[in-house]
Amino acid sequence: MSGQLELRLEVIPGVLKASWIPLSGKAVVPQTILNSGDAPAILQGTKAGQPLSLKVPVWPVTRRQEVLRRLALSPNEMYALLQGHLSGLNELELLPTDTELAHASFDQAGGGNMEEALKQVKKRLAEEPLLALALRGLTKAELLDGIFSLWAEEENETADDVGTTPTSGLAAELARLERKGPAVSSGEWLAEAAAEGSLHQPGPLFHEIEARPFPSLSVVAVATEDWAALLPKTTRVQEGLTLIMQRVAQAAAGRAGHSPKR
Repeated sequence: MSGQLELRLEVIPGVLKASWIPLSGKAVVPQTILNSGDAPAILQGTKAGQPLSLKVPVWPVTRRQEVLRRLALSPNEMYALLQGHLSGLNELELLPTDTELAHASFDQAGGGNMEEALKQVKKRLAEEPLLALALRGLTKAELLDGIFSLWAEEENETADDVGTTPTSGLAAELARLERKGPAVSSGEWLAEAAAEGSLHQPGPLFHEIEARPFPSLSVVAVATEDWAALLPKTTRVQEGLTLIMQRVAQAAAGRAGHSPKR
């Protein structure tokens, strides 16, 4: 069979199987393949269907938890991982080592180059770290579950440090206000009443409120302006103005509920 071939990887924890199919896509591909090969890895000199099998040790639970904690502390790195990028691959010892690659089995019946095939496989794992993590026993589902669990635990621990429950947003807000320092008495009462569900009950300052009666306005100031000069043809201008002022004051007092007696 001639032509360029595309590398396809099938990964389960601890086992990797690689195969090459024609770019035409006519070869049968197992449905369990995790990598769709968006960026085909082309390998020259290899026949279609030649399998490569690689077994690597699965990380123990402690090691997987260590990796999860590292990713949980770096949301940016976690986001990059989901986008297909991961820094510090060498530090994580995520990719298969040379010793592990040396134990790979390769069907050389077609005269393929095993060294080149392993190089392409390792390159693909570096480009798709989620596959490399799945090979080490940390599948995408377990990765997301573990990260979210660690984030939830961190939130609960933060709530415990301030003596609140994570489900009580009001309690958390009260704790934040408490850390800011003492509030005024009315603010303290509002916060406590909200926490106790007793906002409908009067507070300690309620009985200090006193009704202030509207002034009786029994005495109306005398107008000092010279209205006679403005209205020279009107008799008794000052008396009329004073009467108007008195009636307005009485009407205002009446609307306030304290109408003065005549």
